[in-house]
Order: sequence, then C-alpha cells, then structure tokens
Amino acid sequence: MNIVKILLLICAESETQISRQFINAAIDAKIADQVVATSFDKLEESVHTSEGIEQILVFPALIALPDAMRENLLQRIASLQNENPQIRILLTSPLGGDPRLFDMIQDRMAAALKSTQNTPILTIETSDTSRTLDFENFATLPDQVADISKLIPDRQGQGVWVREVLDHTPNADAIFYADADRFSATVDLALVREQGLLIYGLEGHPLPASYGGPLRLIIPGHDDRCANVKGVARVEIVLK
Repeated sequence: MNIVKILLLICAESETQISRQFINAAIDAKIADQVVATSFDKLEESVHTSEGIEQILVFPALIALPDAMRENLLQRIASLQNENPQIRILLTSPLGGDPRLFDMIQDRMAAALKSTQNTPILTIETSDTSRTLDFENFATLPDQVADISKLIPDRQGQGVWVREVLDHTPNADAIFYADADRFSATVDLALVREQGLLIYGLEGHPLPASYGGPLRLIIPGHDDRCANVKGVARVEIVLK
C-alpha cells in the first residue's frame, strides 16, 4: 500500500507568530510527515522548496480567515497547483468557532484561575512564627459568610470571620498591612477577632483589587479608618 507523504504548512502573518513549541507539538502528534511554519508571504517559496511530498495542506493559524484573504489564498494555491500538478495542494479551514477550541480555552482559563487560587494572599506573622494562606485555604475555613451583602448591604463578596484566621493571643494588637506595606492599621486583637470580617472572594474567585483584594478587612458598626482596610496582604500580631 502506498503511503501519501503530507506536508502541513502552518501559516501566519509572520513566522515569529508561530511558536516553536506549537510546531514541536504538531510534529510530536505526527499529524503530517513534515510540519513547517511559514508566513503567508512565503507560501510559494515553502511549496517550491518542499521535497518528496505528495500532498500539502495549508493551515491558516488564525481564529478567523477574512473573505478577501481566503480568496487570495485560494487563487495562489490554484496557481501553485498548476505549477506543481504532481502535488495536491489544499487550504484548510482556520480554527474558527470550533467548539473544541472553546473547550481548550476553558481549560486554560481554569488553569489560570487555579494558579491564582494557590497564590498566597495573606501572611500572618508573630514574634516567632510566620504562615501564609491562599484562596483555597480561606474557602475551606469554617464559619463562612457566603454573601457579605446580607450583613453589610453596600459590600459584595465571600468572607470569613477574623477569629477563624487569627489565633487568640492575650493582650495583643493586630497590625493589618496593605498597599505593599505603605499603609497599616492597628486594631485590638480581641476586638477584631470578635467582630472583624475578611472578605476574600467574589463569585467563587479571588477578590479583585478593584473590590479591595486580595483581602478587605471590615469591622461592622465601626466607622474609623481601621474598620475598613482594602488590600490587606499581611498581618502582624504584636504584644501590647
């Protein structure tokens, strides 16, 4: 049985837009006998320099192929076909709206979100210890407040009571650092453990900076500047 030798030409506006990793993955997948990255401008050159090939598939590495570009490619491929009758040359569809593409995009989105969920968002320091908590740590703490707006109507997000995060230490203050330590608020530890909330999430994801993330300290019923601290990333426990 004769096996047809196939060349896959992956085309973009420039060769540099096609990563070597992408080409290597295509080669490893053995989807063609040869896989070559080229620019649309060098299509003819890539066809003329191919050797031992019986079929060439031209794949536009684009989400969508404009009608004018498609017509141009078809005309050029027709000319190449006339010049090289021994080789069958075909134009494939671009990625387009293939549902499988969006499955892959969703996978990438989930991975990106997962990476942020595993990034430490709070460091807690005492005189002799230091520990960090990430989004998932906060999400698994007991005594969750699933909807902050039910307690504080003008706030959104998911939170947890400070007492679930900071251990009891007699006669101590909690210093909440925010904005890369450019701002700090000192609060009595017993008070903040009893009444304070830390908002850590919004709609199941880490709290955006625009909402006061990574953490926002709220002490309901208190109006001073220490009762509403945005951008908390570090807490230091100090004895009075």
